[in-house]
Amino acid sequence: MQTAKRYNMPVLFISAEMDTPTLTNRMISALGHIPYNNLHNGEIYDGMFEKLTATIAQFRNLPIFIEEKQKPTISEIQSYARKAKRKYKALGCIIVDYIGLIRDPSKKDRVQEVASISRDLKAMAKEFDCPVIALAQLNRAAEGHKPVASDLKDSGQIEQDADQIIMVHPLLEKETNAPTGVTELIIAKNRHGKRGSVKVQDRLDICRFVGMSFPVEERGAA
Repeated sequence: MQTAKRYNMPVLFISAEMDTPTLTNRMISALGHIPYNNLHNGEIYDGMFEKLTATIAQFRNLPIFIEEKQKPTISEIQSYARKAKRKYKALGCIIVDYIGLIRDPSKKDRVQEVASISRDLKAMAKEFDCPVIALAQLNRAAEGHKPVASDLKDSGQIEQDADQIIMVHPLLEKETNAPTGVTELIIAKNRHGKRGSVKVQDRLDICRFVGMSFPVEERGAA
């Protein structure tokens, strides 16, 4: 969303998981810092109405193009991208949520299917001259430890094709396994720069991560 807001560059969002109203509410929540639960439950109070109205107007002016499709094929995603480029002339980025729900009917084996999809997404970045941000799940074996790139589900081809891999690692209390309210973003691969990590504060109530405004005690986190 920052690509559309800050740089006024069109963003294509392929949503294979969430429906458009849910995704739109999440974006409005993040854009206006409006609690998502209030939007989801329709609990809009007098003090929120003016801010919500202004945020909706701002969101409608952003060049965000949402395509909702359950289990889309890679060819359908390519078609959506070409349609968006015809409309906007150029794209700032393409977001795919998520790889595990994309299909390639020409492949019978799931590992081969995901490998083919990964290569096609890489080719799309070149064709449309923009980043392709593809969300992916991790293997169950990744539970209980800090994730690494090889934990990506279904195919090592994703790890090979990606220019950058950012792992989202919520930090938990060591003894109780309760959320600490902090997430570590791990840059597990960076073809054009350094690897590393940064801790951010969870603001899931407004569908955002924000910069840390307080010191984090790491001893109680895992």
